[in-house]
Amino acid sequence: MDRTDSLNNRNYRGSVLLREALDHWNARSTFRTERIRNKNYTFGKQWGDMITVNGCRMTEYDYIVSEGNIPLKNNLIRRIVRNVLGVFRRQLAEKMETWDDSLKTIAAANSLYELYSRTMEEFLISGMAIHRVYNTRNAGKVIPHSDYVSPDSFFFDVSSRDIRGGDLNIVGQIHETGFADYCDSFVRTRKEYESALSLYGKGYKVRIVELWRHERVGRRLVYDRVRGVLMKMDEEVWRCEHRLHSMPSKWILDDAWRYYFINPEGEILSEGYSPYPHKSHPYVFKCYPFLDGEIHSFVADIIDQQRYTNRLITMYDWIMRASAKGVLLLPEGAVVKDNIPDVADQWSRFNGVIVYKHQPGVPDPRQVSGNATNIGISELLDIQLKMLEDISGVTGTLQGNLSNNSISGTLYNQQTQNALTSLTDLLDTFASFISEANVKLLAISS
Repeated sequence: MDRTDSLNNRNYRGSVLLREALDHWNARSTFRTERIRNKNYTFGKQWGDMITVNGCRMTEYDYIVSEGNIPLKNNLIRRIVRNVLGVFRRQLAEKMETWDDSLKTIAAANSLYELYSRTMEEFLISGMAIHRVYNTRNAGKVIPHSDYVSPDSFFFDVSSRDIRGGDLNIVGQIHETGFADYCDSFVRTRKEYESALSLYGKGYKVRIVELWRHERVGRRLVYDRVRGVLMKMDEEVWRCEHRLHSMPSKWILDDAWRYYFINPEGEILSEGYSPYPHKSHPYVFKCYPFLDGEIHSFVADIIDQQRYTNRLITMYDWIMRASAKGVLLLPEGAVVKDNIPDVADQWSRFNGVIVYKHQPGVPDPRQVSGNATNIGISELLDIQLKMLEDISGVTGTLQGNLSNNSISGTLYNQQTQNALTSLTDLLDTFASFISEANVKLLAISS
C-alpha cells in the first residue's frame, strides 16, 4: 500500500470514527436541553418555557407581557443550591485536611477546592460531573492536571448502564481551540501549517473531536528467560525486533484504550494507545442517579414548585393592582369617541391628566374599586414553600433558621445531622467522583 492509499484509508477511518462520536453526542441531546432549562431556572431565567397560544409559539414571559401583566419571580432554587454548596464546601474542607502530602500538593497546584465546588454546582444543576485528568512534562518533571469539562461538549457510550463505568467503550469531548493551540498540538511540517492556515485561518476557532475507544487488539506475550518476566507488546513491535523471535511467545487478544483526535473534515490528526500508567482514558465522570442510563438532576426535582410559586406571586400582584386601580365608568357622550383611547391611556397612569368638555346632563366619569378578595394565595404560597423544603431536603435547619431561639447547641447539631440525611445520597455520590478523580491524579503523578 503506497502513501496515498494509506492516507485515504486513514481519512476513511477518521470519517467513520467521527460519525460514531456524533451519534453518541446526539443521543444526549435531550439531556443537554434539560440542562439548559435547569441552568436558566437556577440563575433566574424562569419564564422562558415555550407555550402555544392561538397557534402561535411564544415564551411564557412574552405571553404574560402581552396580557398586560408583569412576570414576577422569587428565585428559591438559587438559594437552595447555595445552601447545598455551603454544606458541601464545609465537608470538603474537612476531608482535604486528611489527604496525604502528595495529594495536598496536587490539590494546591490545581485549586481543587474551588474546582470541586464549582463542579458540584454543575452536578446539582445537570446531574453530571466531568473532569479530564492528564499530565504534562516540564524539565523532566511530571505535572498532573485536572480540568472541568462541560456536559455540553462531552459524550460517552449511550449503551452504558454500569454506574461504575465497567461497560464503557466510548468516551470523548469536543474541543474548541484557537489556531495557535491547534498548531502547537498537531502541526509538524510547513506543509501541514499551510494546509491548516487555508482551512481555518488565524482568527477562527478550530473544532477538534477527542475520541477514546475501548478496543480489542492483537498482541504478543513474550517470555524473557534472562530476566524471568513476561512482556506484552504490539504485534508490529514484535515483528520488527528480530532478537525477540528467539524468545517463547504467544499471540493474544488484549484490551486497550486508544485515542483519536479528529478534525471536522474527518482527518485523524493523532492516534495511539493510552499513555497513562492506568492505561485508560483521562476522563472521570459521574451521572446521577444513572438508573437504566438515565440522568436526573437535583434542580430538576424542584422546578415545578418554583414555577407554581412564580405563578402565585404573579397572580397576587395582578389582583392587588386591579383592586387598587379599579375600573373607570365613562358615561356615553362624556368624551368624543375618538378620544377614548387617550382617556384610557391617561387613566392607567398614576399622574395622568384627562381633559374633556363637560356635557350638561351627562354624569362625570367615576372610578369603581373594591378590596382584594382573599382567595387563599398566601396559604398556597406557604404550602409551596413547605413542599420545596420537603422535596429538596434543604430544611430551615440547614439554612440556619431556628424555630426556637432558646434551642441548645446539642439539639441544633442533632437536627442538622437529621436534615443532612436527605442529602446523603447526593453528597456521597459526588464524594465517589472526587475519590475516582484523586486516584487518577495520583496515578499519573508518579
